[in-house]
Amino acid sequence: MVNRKSIMRNLATVGIAAAAAVALSASPSSAGTDVRVSSYVCAHVACAYEAAEAFFISDGDDWKVCDRYADGDRAKMSITFVNDNGSTETDYLDATGGAGSCAKGGAGVNIPEGHKVTVKVWHQNGAVGTPQDVAKATGTA
Repeated sequence: MVNRKSIMRNLATVGIAAAAAVALSASPSSAGTDVRVSSYVCAHVACAYEAAEAFFISDGDDWKVCDRYADGDRAKMSITFVNDNGSTETDYLDATGGAGSCAKGGAGVNIPEGHKVTVKVWHQNGAVGTPQDVAKATGTA
């Protein structure tokens, strides 16, 4: 006579083993850390508004800067990292379309996995204006 409990137990064991095999065979997630950093215009102690915001997305090595306030300034960012050749590289990106506009960068750039990236964001008046309210954060590719 067939023991139903034994068959059910064996099927459950096979199912658990199969699920574990699938979970263990899944590709590992990116070891990188994303970055979001904002430049705030501050007067005295209170910060009045967010002028610029920058992002680094580790999965794909993409970055973006956005102008967040209609003050006539452009939003600007820099991203610094060590490239495949072992030398330090800094890329700059401007959002010049006014409040609410963003610019994207990083296409074709490959930052080695595990390498540190430093993101700075600020706002400035014109292409050669003085950086204002610079903020900085770090992440990992």
